[in-house]
Amino acid sequence: MRQPFRLDVHTCAIEDVRLGEATTVTGSTLTIDAVEIAGAVLEDGRIGGVEIEIAQPGDDTRIIGCLDCAEPRTKMGDGAVFPGFLGGMETVGNGETFRLGNVSVLASSRYPQPFSGLLQAREAVVDMSGPTAIYSPMSQVRNIVLALTPNPDIENDDYDDAARRAVLKVAELIARRALEAEPATTTTTFDFSEQDPDLPRVVYFYQLQGQGRMADTFLYGRDIHNLVPTIIDPNEVIDGAIVSGVYVYACYKNPTYLHQNNPIIWELQRRHGKDLNFAGVIINRGHNYTQEDKERSSHWAAKLAEFMSADAAVLTAEGGGNSAIDMMLACQYMEKAGITTTVVSSEAAGTDGFDYPLFYSVPEADAIVSIGSEDEIIPMPAVSKVIGGTTLLTGEPAEGPFDLKMYFHYCGTNQLGANVLQGRVF
Repeated sequence: MRQPFRLDVHTCAIEDVRLGEATTVTGSTLTIDAVEIAGAVLEDGRIGGVEIEIAQPGDDTRIIGCLDCAEPRTKMGDGAVFPGFLGGMETVGNGETFRLGNVSVLASSRYPQPFSGLLQAREAVVDMSGPTAIYSPMSQVRNIVLALTPNPDIENDDYDDAARRAVLKVAELIARRALEAEPATTTTTFDFSEQDPDLPRVVYFYQLQGQGRMADTFLYGRDIHNLVPTIIDPNEVIDGAIVSGVYVYACYKNPTYLHQNNPIIWELQRRHGKDLNFAGVIINRGHNYTQEDKERSSHWAAKLAEFMSADAAVLTAEGGGNSAIDMMLACQYMEKAGITTTVVSSEAAGTDGFDYPLFYSVPEADAIVSIGSEDEIIPMPAVSKVIGGTTLLTGEPAEGPFDLKMYFHYCGTNQLGANVLQGRVF
């Protein structure tokens, strides 16, 4: 009989990243062998070139063309992180996982072919210091940037897959090399098998972007286009079952790094058994295009929450428009089922802040946490170093100064709560 999910996450907290002759950890310093990392990336012929750059908090550095990022992790013993990409389809969320805290592997690149249509990779910027660093959570971690150049003879979809796999491959390789050094770690255990009958049961409705090319999320290595609301163990999320492929919405994007470090799951884990029971996660594909599909999905989500005997639910989405409607309808039907809800949402109130801030709302959504507006215009200062190219997609010199809408700040209004923006009532 299968035992309940139990995941021990062993963290080596990193305070500095350097280039050197071997990929290893000494104390709290991570050293990267750029030659080894570049060689691993270039094993995929779809990638024409790569430069390995280090961008740390406080550096006078701007990263542009940001794609996905992932935290270095590897399994200890059986299993593989990022199943469906680096391993088979065996479920994750059990056993022991090693991670390098405060570190990400981030891909920066342009695509080989011009895009047509609405769904295309758009600009995404991270400033590592100065007044604009607060607009991306990735300015607070030590980024190992893969500045990738595509093989010009391949199509965008093929290169997209190659860039994604490069990030995951390098993240696992770095963690594995670091683990070989037997560094000091602290351990967090994710085990929700024991439930206190006197505490309220809280579920997490976790809506993922599944809009199509450049706006996809992957579950066990496959896109979620046909996903209906599905119960998943929180440990699977933490252990790499969900990988991002969203490059259309820079500010909304939940990169793989934030799926691995989902703040809501980590907080519910911290409070489990103290003032609540974490009863599980319902994942859902956002961006249903018909009212019938929206109703189907939302009723289904509410049914699962009832099946899980939920007293309360936290709801998040990724993206705006249709995705926001899907989340709000799920909120409405959960409330009608007697489940108390809290919604985490971004705003789009216009550059002057006077437009209606939400894409869609329902009367039952009476507890909403705002994490900022995508429409704010941010003055970007000049920087001394740019990683990822010399110009923005608009053609402006990337070193600045220039004005940039919040929409283009990497994870600036991500709805997992990893950013620092918030809305206040005056």
